Amino acid sequence: MTPEQSIAQDVAKNGYSLLSIADHKPPFAYTAGLMFTQGHPEVIIFGLPKSGPDILRAIVKLLHDGKRFDTAGEYGVLGVVRVATRPVHPTQHELYLGYAMGYCREQGRPGELQAVQVFWPDKQGRFPFTRDCDSKVWEAQPRLDQPIGPRELAEWRSQLDL
Repeated sequence: MTPEQSIAQDVAKNGYSLLSIADHKPPFAYTAGLMFTQGHPEVIIFGLPKSGPDILRAIVKLLHDGKRFDTAGEYGVLGVVRVATRPVHPTQHELYLGYAMGYCREQGRPGELQAVQVFWPDKQGRFPFTRDCDSKVWEAQPRLDQPIGPRELAEWRSQLDL
């Protein structure tokens, strides 16, 4: 079974597919299919290889209950876990959300991907987009709400050709 077939099977069965990318620095997890089953942008989280997928599953459950995470803000998930979201800039999609982009193409909606990034705070409750966030927490969560330049994208594409 190809990855694309597996994703389509997951979406048909569960309403989404959860993809974990553990070999990336920092590791990340994201969804594919929420745009079609929940009318909600896909969600992506970095730096929590074990609990990140659990946080995404909790968000999906809250989506089923009618909660939304598509506007920038702070939210409670899993009871006491506080997260924040920011929209992912479209220039970042190709770098981190390839399978979600592919699922959109297969659904006849190429170029329409929407996603939000889920951020987790440092021990003082500061997020990577706030002042004085712990540097390790900041480094574990690249800011996908910021655009990537054409040169950076070209460099990334050239690395794929190696």
